[in-house]
Amino acid sequence: MAGLYVSMCFLGVLLAGLGCESSAGTIVFSSVGDNVALPCGTNVHRSCSAIAWKLKERFDFFLDVVQSGKVIASDLERTTRLRVGQDCTLHISNLRTEDGGQYICEDEAANATTNLQLLIITVTPSAPLNTHTSASLHCYLTTAIGYVWCNHSGVSVHWVSEMGTKLQGDRYNISRKSSCYSVLTLTLQRTDHKRHWKCQLTEGTDMKATYSYITTLTDGVEEMFAAVGGSVTLPCSDCASPGMGGRLVWTLGGGALFSQSPDGDVTELDSRGLPGFTMNPDSSLTIKAASTAHSGYYQCIHVNGSGFNSTHRRILLYLLEVTADHTGDSQQNFNYTLTCSLTCADGCDKDLNLMWSRSAGGHQQGGAIVQRNNTLISQLFVPELQASETVACIVLREGLEKARQEWPIQHVPHAVTIAVFCVLLLVLAFCAVGVGMYWKRCREANTECVYGNTGMVRNVPLYEECGEPAYSRAERGSSGTDQLQMVNTIYALQS
Repeated sequence: MAGLYVSMCFLGVLLAGLGCESSAGTIVFSSVGDNVALPCGTNVHRSCSAIAWKLKERFDFFLDVVQSGKVIASDLERTTRLRVGQDCTLHISNLRTEDGGQYICEDEAANATTNLQLLIITVTPSAPLNTHTSASLHCYLTTAIGYVWCNHSGVSVHWVSEMGTKLQGDRYNISRKSSCYSVLTLTLQRTDHKRHWKCQLTEGTDMKATYSYITTLTDGVEEMFAAVGGSVTLPCSDCASPGMGGRLVWTLGGGALFSQSPDGDVTELDSRGLPGFTMNPDSSLTIKAASTAHSGYYQCIHVNGSGFNSTHRRILLYLLEVTADHTGDSQQNFNYTLTCSLTCADGCDKDLNLMWSRSAGGHQQGGAIVQRNNTLISQLFVPELQASETVACIVLREGLEKARQEWPIQHVPHAVTIAVFCVLLLVLAFCAVGVGMYWKRCREANTECVYGNTGMVRNVPLYEECGEPAYSRAERGSSGTDQLQMVNTIYALQS
C-alpha cells in the first residue's frame, strides 16, 4: 500500500511537471502577444479592494499578482502588463507563455478559478533557416508550466493561409498529436522568407484564437508586385545609413544601379538603359512608370570600408498588366477579351497561377494559362454585359492571393442608346426648323427691300386687271403736286 501511495505521488508530481492541469473552472483561450481579460466570477464582493488574484505555478505553489485590488507582481515587466478592471477582471496585455495557467480570484467569502491557455507556434530546427531546409512548425496550447493536453470537447487547431483559407500545395505535410496539437512539416523555398504561417484554434464553429509565425531565411527573397505604368518603391533597410566608411548599393540582376555614401550622396552607376529609377534619401529605390523590362532580381547591399558585403534586401519584382480588346456594333455593347500578363523576375515558378474575378460572378478560371519565356498569360472572354462591373486578374501562389489588377467595364443599356439617338434626332430637327425660319425671315426682309425700291405709295388702294398693270394717283404730298406712280405689276391668273 505504501508503494502504491508513493507511486501515486510520483505520478502526480510528474503530471504537474508536464503541465497537466485540472479542467475545473472557466477556460479562456488566447494567444501569445494578444491581450486578455480574465473574469473574477465570485459575484459576492462589493468592492475590488477586497479582491486577490493568484497564479498557480508548478507543484501547487501560488504566485500573488493582485492583493487588496492592486497589482503586486514582483516582476516589474509583468507588473506593467497587468491591471485590475472596474468589475475586478484581471487584464493582461502582450501575453507571454509564462502568463498562461490557472488563476484564482478570491475575496473574503468565495473564490473562482479561470484557466488561461495560450496558442503558440514553435519551429524546429531552431537554428537559422535556409532555403531547402526541412522545417516543422508546431502549433499547440501552452501555459507557464508547459504543454496542455487537450481534453476539451469540440476544440481543435488547424493551419490556414495568411488569408484564412485552407493551405494549398503538395509540399505541406500536416500531422496531429492531439486535437490541440498540430505539426506542419515542409521544405522551405526562397519565397517563404518573411511569410506568415497562421494557426487557428476553434471551438465548434467559433474561432477562439489565432497565432502567426514569420519565417526568416538567411538567403530568402521578398516578392513585390507592380502594375505596368505605375510606380513602386523597393525598401532597403530599417537602418537607412550605410555607416562610417561604408556605402549602400542597389543592384539589378547583379549589375550595380546606384551607390549611396554615408553622407547621403547618391551616384548613378548604370541604369541599364531603363528610365524611371531614383534612389531616395532613405536608401529605398523608386521606379516610376514601370515597364515589363523593370522586372528582375534586386538587391540592396551594404559594402563596408574593408569591402565586406552584407545584403539588406533581396527582392523579386513582378510586373502585372491587363489589356482589353473589344468587338461589336457601335450602337450595342461590346464583347471584351481581357488579357492578363505577369512578367516574372527570373522565371515563373510552377506554383504561380492566374485567376479572374468578376464583381458580378465571383472567381472564375479564364482560358488556358500560357507561359512565354518569363511571362504568364491568361485570357478571359467577357460577352455583352447586362450591367457595369469590375473584372480583376489575381496572382496566386499556392492558392494565396499575392496581387491583383482591376479593369472596370461600363455597360450602356440599349434603351439608353436608343434614347440618346432619339434626342440627337430631335436636336437636329429643331436645328433644321430654326435654320428654315431664319432663311424665311431673311427672304421676307429681302422682298420688303425690293418692294420699297419700286416706289409703293402709302394708303393707296391697288386695283389689278388680268395681265394689266395697276395704277393709282398718289396722295398729294407736302409739295402739293400730284404724282402718277406705277405701284407694282401683279399678274393674276384667272381660273
